[in-house]
Amino acid sequence: MRDHRLTPFEATALTVGAGVGAGIMAVPALADRVGLVGLAVVLPLAWAASALVHLMLAEVVFRTEKPYQVVELMRLYVLRGRWGRPLLWAVFALLTVAFVANLAAYVAGAGAVVADLTGLPARAAEALVYAVSAGVVFFGLKAVGVAERYGAVLLGALVALVAVAAVGAPFRLAPAGGGGASAALALYGMVMYAYWTFYSVPQVVKGLAPDQRAAARAIARGLAINGVLTAVVAVVALGVSNPVTEVAIVGIAAAVAPWVGTVGSLLLVAAFVTSYWSVSLALADIVHERTGAGPRLAWALATLPSLLVLWAGAWHFLEWLRLAAGATGLVLALVTLPMYVEARRSGAVLDPAWTLGAWGGPLGMALALLALVAMAVGSLVPTG
Repeated sequence: MRDHRLTPFEATALTVGAGVGAGIMAVPALADRVGLVGLAVVLPLAWAASALVHLMLAEVVFRTEKPYQVVELMRLYVLRGRWGRPLLWAVFALLTVAFVANLAAYVAGAGAVVADLTGLPARAAEALVYAVSAGVVFFGLKAVGVAERYGAVLLGALVALVAVAAVGAPFRLAPAGGGGASAALALYGMVMYAYWTFYSVPQVVKGLAPDQRAAARAIARGLAINGVLTAVVAVVALGVSNPVTEVAIVGIAAAVAPWVGTVGSLLLVAAFVTSYWSVSLALADIVHERTGAGPRLAWALATLPSLLVLWAGAWHFLEWLRLAAGATGLVLALVTLPMYVEARRSGAVLDPAWTLGAWGGPLGMALALLALVAMAVGSLVPTG
């Protein structure tokens, strides 16, 4: 039997790895339209909203006998009765589309960078990225936790190195951009996506069980680290890039120094791969729980489509990303809150060791609903 126990550091790193990916590189281009003041407002606001929703899911898992992923939690608490079964399969299908879009974006983004660094053909580079990314997930939760531990350290070191390098470059920050409410909403949607580690929550709970307080702390810490890394990349990009590019590291590297291009490329690959580990592990669990497929088959069904769909057609990087963000936000806005209410009412564990307390009341749920709807709408706002 494979070991599933995680250390607190590994659990925190799992949360970081799920969030630091494509979104962190797309935030600066949207932040450029609202300026530094808008970014300074949106980042902490989105962190608070994201933390509330993530910890709501954690409490749902705490109140359940097993650390199920979100689809089976819906089965237990929301999608029941005559129409529950077909609706559950519809949710499963929609979430699978969002996951595959997500994973394909990571393979495409990392593959493009690896091809540029090594001179490999694009398809060979994508296959290499897939092999490294999916190979870790094959060995389960503990392997992903250990890999994410090193990945989080590498991400932090690379971001710090880029920030230090940017100190000597011409630096300018505009307090406000030319965008209005729609630009701010689009930025909020992408920042929420950069924070989004929703599907790593059951793995964190499982890996740290039975210590529920440690799980809640790991989730909150991971989101905070995501916020710091997102802020550093965004401020550096806004300060040195002219123009701010769709993938932020491209503009930063062009403005700072040639060697920063290599550091930026490594940062981009690390961000994509660490996100792939967390997201594909969650999808494998969802497939296993929903279909009954064995762990190996569930792993193949969770990871292979990301490569095959990518090779079957071509969407731009940001289009993959925004499809995943929009679909995920819409589904969660519809089901997370009623699932939370029902878990508090009828969960198998009526008195867990950790709860949201007063933040789980009507006001907290209203704020969470508003945050999720705004995330979904912001993810679908045109940016051109």
